[in-house]
Amino acid sequence: MARRTLALLLFVGLATTAFAQKPTAPAPTLTGKWTMTLEMEVGTATTALVLTQEKEKLTGTYTGRYGTYPLAGKLDARRVEFVVTINAEGTETLMSFWGELSEDGETLGGEAALGGMGNATWFAKRDKK
Repeated sequence: MARRTLALLLFVGLATTAFAQKPTAPAPTLTGKWTMTLEMEVGTATTALVLTQEKEKLTGTYTGRYGTYPLAGKLDARRVEFVVTINAEGTETLMSFWGELSEDGETLGGEAALGGMGNATWFAKRDKK
């Protein structure tokens, strides 16, 4: 009898714990349109990103002063990295971006190495649908 009672209490305790656990939040997604602000030594620029995410892989486009170019990167948890090669007045320039997705999934921000154009900080906000 004591064993049955103990087994029942153990079962109820485990079941209660299983139901009390918080559900896991859905994984963040970067898919969509974003407006980016680049803060550079020479001034501020506004660019556009169109991102597509498949698991951790990012693809899309970067549109700025010199046109629209493909980008590629990844999202690992909330850490984002991507690169784009633009043609700035006849010179190919590799630009590397890294940063973090906010907890609410609506903003990105970080730092960038803009090839021969120097370094920058950047901030991107998801466009409203």
